[in-house]
Amino acid sequence: MIKKSEQSTESSTMDNDVLISLKDVNKIYGKKTVLSDINLDIKKGDRIGIIGPNGGGKSTLTEIIAGIRKPTNGSVVKQNNLIYGIQFQESKYPLGITVIDMIKYYLDTFSVAMTEGELLELMRIYQIVGFKNKYIQSLSGGQQQRVNILLALIHSPDLVIFDEVSTGLDIEVRNQIIEFIKEKVVDTDKSLILVTHTMSEIEQLCNKFIYIHNGTIREAGTVESIVKEYGSVHKYTWKKFNEEKKADLDAEFEAAKAEEKKPGKKNKFDKIISSGKNINKNIPLISLLMKYYIKGVAVPFFIFVFPILMIFMMGSIYTSGAMAGNDEQAAAFLHSLVGSYSAMSALAIGFFIIPSTILEFKTSVLMKRIGATNIKPVFFLLSVVLIGLFLVIISVLWTALWAGILFGYKFGWSVTSTPYDVGASILLFIPMICLAMSLGLTLASIFKSTTTYNAVVNVIYMPITLLSGGFAPIESIQTSPQLNAMSWANPFKYSINPFVAAWNGNYEFNTENTIYLIVTLALIAFFIVVPAFKLRWQD
Repeated sequence: MIKKSEQSTESSTMDNDVLISLKDVNKIYGKKTVLSDINLDIKKGDRIGIIGPNGGGKSTLTEIIAGIRKPTNGSVVKQNNLIYGIQFQESKYPLGITVIDMIKYYLDTFSVAMTEGELLELMRIYQIVGFKNKYIQSLSGGQQQRVNILLALIHSPDLVIFDEVSTGLDIEVRNQIIEFIKEKVVDTDKSLILVTHTMSEIEQLCNKFIYIHNGTIREAGTVESIVKEYGSVHKYTWKKFNEEKKADLDAEFEAAKAEEKKPGKKNKFDKIISSGKNINKNIPLISLLMKYYIKGVAVPFFIFVFPILMIFMMGSIYTSGAMAGNDEQAAAFLHSLVGSYSAMSALAIGFFIIPSTILEFKTSVLMKRIGATNIKPVFFLLSVVLIGLFLVIISVLWTALWAGILFGYKFGWSVTSTPYDVGASILLFIPMICLAMSLGLTLASIFKSTTTYNAVVNVIYMPITLLSGGFAPIESIQTSPQLNAMSWANPFKYSINPFVAAWNGNYEFNTENTIYLIVTLALIAFFIVVPAFKLRWQD
């Protein structure tokens, strides 16, 4: 049985030289044991290099030492008022926080006196003077790394934890920062935990080492002993990796063969990963995009969950509340609501799915991989748009289906799930889809990161949803002086209102609707022109 983790505690009864003590620490995620029976004392002046292959538990161990994660069981005891300095390989900062904001936060938090001249000299060492007023999120990986290291040392911590300290640094900056760490940590006999794949850094900065593999500490000792026996930490690590990894790979292979030989195993032949046939090179891209959508969160939510929740909630509120007993009025409201939610599917695709897909691919290594397969930008964008169109159709059908399931028994499926003017509804749905998708391309061309995009779009999506009939019928918005006045600023008003009118069988091709159509087409043209100039594969 796994017992509950014992809380990390501060202790005044520990040996004065021991800063942190880990006793029988284990960390388990689900069925996977990441750390097993870790016993480690970190003393004053210990500078411990953690060596081991990827996935061995190094980062998890440092996070437990830092108090960021709790062990599944075992204890972590630390000295009273222990001050950490932490730099992790992956660091994210809130939107709107600049370099100088973060530095001042640390100085104020730890009561560190510093003049502007002293800070300027410090920033010169880290080569970050030129962007002290820039948002940290906008910095490159190497620039962020320099800021992270500065923040880890600026308050003279008792224990410094570095995870891949030289990642993203050029050789000049790396050497300067290594020398600065020597001055501030090694020469002052501070304690250090260093996770790195650059073995020379361990020789330069550490006096002890632990070798961790598959979540257990296999060996521990002094760096001096490694160098004496093997000539360098690199040669020691290379020998251990060869031995340990070969044993792991052999064990995995034998386990896979044993699995195949189990009685009743259906797949007795090698599964075909790729047939090797010559196929259109865009088909694998479409397959990759579909996997991205299916395994993600946004598409399943907006396509399958959101319509059901909203139709059930809003339909129940109105048909069982203010309109209870008036079935004719309730049926008219419900029918209009289903039409609005059919339109909402197009808005969701345009606002969320298309832009987030393009931004995710553009800002990730996936775009470089796609570029390497000679996929043209236009085919990538066209694939995203066509899949978006397919998802809209699925969402509309799904919305109609669940409207019938939830309320068809009372009002009839023809009332809940079918447009009264089918032809006009289909024709008017086309410009609405085009508007949503062209807006999606524009949003993708404006924003540089998904984080910024999500922060802004989530703010503007809700009022547009409200003014488009997402929370009340279009008719209610039109009869409210305040909401109707606000609705003129909604770019989707000019396509959704005619569509919902056709859905309810009330559409007329009059002057007002002609103007609506012209405005919609003008917006589509504008939203196509903007990304044509701004959306670039290389950005």
